[in-house]
Amino acid sequence: MKKATLTLLTAMMLFGISAQAQTVKGGITIGKSSELKIEMKSDNLIDLFVDFRKEKYPIVFSFQGDNLKSKEGREIIFFDFITEVYFNGKLIGKASRNPIPYIPGDMIIGTEGFDFISLLGFNEMTKPSIKETPGKLPAGSYQVKLIAKPLDFKGQIRPAIFSFLVK
Repeated sequence: MKKATLTLLTAMMLFGISAQAQTVKGGITIGKSSELKIEMKSDNLIDLFVDFRKEKYPIVFSFQGDNLKSKEGREIIFFDFITEVYFNGKLIGKASRNPIPYIPGDMIIGTEGFDFISLLGFNEMTKPSIKETPGKLPAGSYQVKLIAKPLDFKGQIRPAIFSFLVK
């Protein structure tokens, strides 16, 4: 009898703790999709930058949460934004920004929020090409992964991936 009561009390406490957990969920989209293939019109990085700046491919960060209260009592969550850039399947650059505070909802984030333009333009694979012809990307397959990780909160934000081919 004591074991059954103890087990029931433990289960209730664990359920209570998990029900009170501060969690976030959401995702990053590019042009309304978490995965996007971009048709490049040229091999120039500046053209890609302009398309993002003109919001041809808006980057939207969206999240909701349960029991979100920061130390100040507000619904402010800090996120690490991480960018990974791949060229022909090989990781050629990775960057992480200082944590940035956000409130629940939908927000458009500019290219600067993820820094993928500089990662594409200045890395070991593209450096020789950029020096010869500024802004020109070498031919190949590119993939960019945009990640947001909440600090001090459980949950997950679905990353966004976009890819393109330079001929």
